[in-house]
Amino acid sequence: MNGSSPTLSVQVDITNPGQFFACCGLLEVAHRVWCPGPAEGWFTDGQFWLARRDGKSAEVAELIKAVLECDVRAISVNDPKTDPIELGDPIGIRLDWWRRSDGSTNLFKTWAANATSLQMFRKWREPLRRCLDSINGQPGKILTLSYRVQGSYGFDSELGWDALRVGFSFNEHGGLRKLPTRPAVELFGAIGLQRFFPKCDGENHVVGYSPWRVPLTAPVAAAAALGLVPGVTLYRLRTRFISRGSFKGLDTAIILEGGSS
Repeated sequence: MNGSSPTLSVQVDITNPGQFFACCGLLEVAHRVWCPGPAEGWFTDGQFWLARRDGKSAEVAELIKAVLECDVRAISVNDPKTDPIELGDPIGIRLDWWRRSDGSTNLFKTWAANATSLQMFRKWREPLRRCLDSINGQPGKILTLSYRVQGSYGFDSELGWDALRVGFSFNEHGGLRKLPTRPAVELFGAIGLQRFFPKCDGENHVVGYSPWRVPLTAPVAAAAALGLVPGVTLYRLRTRFISRGSFKGLDTAIILEGGSS
């Protein structure tokens, strides 16, 4: 990274897999929007940084605008509930991380049977637009913005929608199902998972990922997140899918012993 490159940072809790994947999504969108780039991203203590190499101002608002305004359409394959979706310009990416190559779904397909993949992505755009005023000139807090929406992709570990964590069953309190979710985590996490899909143990529902500590472009950072780039890993983390009533989601990750390298 050139020391004079414009940068921005957002607050992140790397033990929250949703926030980690959202940071990956921020880098992915920057990689595509900040042309000719390349954009670089990296993690430090409690922060995710993005550097812009074209000399222009690095603004998170530009990345948010791209996600809010790009065309979104489903690509008809075999089932609207799980069909791939395509984000148009200026992002230009196909999302189908919830599908295996044979068309079946993997661990990360967590949404209810009556929701489609297109609805799941679109449902977060208006909530994000509505809560942007809450930033109050502090764009680094984008991943903490919350809005009451029913449902989630399931990668934000702070959404503990199970009876054990909240002390009662949501099946008996239907009016409380719209809990404060984080639309930026949902949207950017959904984008980040496409390139940064983690190591998964399907049998044990375990997921592993690794934040990196040096500036990397999106293609290299995706390898680093899998622990495949020597000398750049900040920590190795492990999480797992847990039950949230009739749904499931990722738990808070633990830092593995000997995880720094």
